[in-house]
Formats: sequence, C-alpha cells, structure tokens
Amino acid sequence: MTLSEVLKELESYGDANTKKTLMNHGAREPFFGVKVADLKKILKKTKKNHELSLELYKTGNSDAMYLAGLMADEKKITENDLEAWAKAAYWSYLCDFAVPWVASETPYGFKLGLKWIQSDKENVACAGWGPFLP
Repeated sequence: MTLSEVLKELESYGDANTKKTLMNHGAREPFFGVKVADLKKILKKTKKNHELSLELYKTGNSDAMYLAGLMADEKKITENDLEAWAKAAYWSYLCDFAVPWVASETPYGFKLGLKWIQSDKENVACAGWGPFLP
C-alpha cells in the first residue's frame, strides 16, 4: 500500500465518537479518530514496512503516526528516526506507547530511553520511561 492509500483507508475508519474521546485525552488535528482494532486491519495488509512507517509518521496525523509505530521495522529504524519520532510525539498514544514500543525492540532503545528521560520536554521524557514500565 502507498501512503495515499493508507491515509484514505484511515479516513474511512474514522469515527466521530472515537475522535472526540481521543481529543479529550490530548490528540489534536489532523487525525480521523481510528480505533486501534481498525489500525490492526490495515497492519495486516502492510505488515512491517520501514519506508511506509517513516512516511506515515511524518504526516503529523495521529492515527498515521500510531500506525507507523505498529508497522515499524525495529531492525531498520535508526537512532535518528527514533529521535525525530520522540520529538514529534505530542500526546500519550505516541509518547507513552508508539515510540517506546519501537525503541525498546532496537539495540539502542535502552540508551535512548536513558537519554530521553533527562529531557526537559515532557513528552520526550515520557517516551524514555515507556520501555521501563512493567
């Protein structure tokens, strides 16, 4: 699937009630309000796809960014990619889950986690703590 195809599919799964709930918890535009169960339907089609995950994360669309975390290839993602992801992770779905899950599966995840927890930026620090939570 291409970036455009994935974004169209994300839009088709958008749900007003889910969007409202996510906005109450920190999500902001642009995003469609896609349930994680629906993200996993897309993931079944794309599987792990390093390049597409990087493209999705760069959109700034929260649904796409979370899907990027599910789709990321931990063997191909770089420290620089993860640093950029941590800086762009602006709410809990991203900084507490998507970014640390990917980082924790890389050889440099622990090192990045230790670095991130020292950050003055709260969401980056949260991403650092994520891999260490039980």
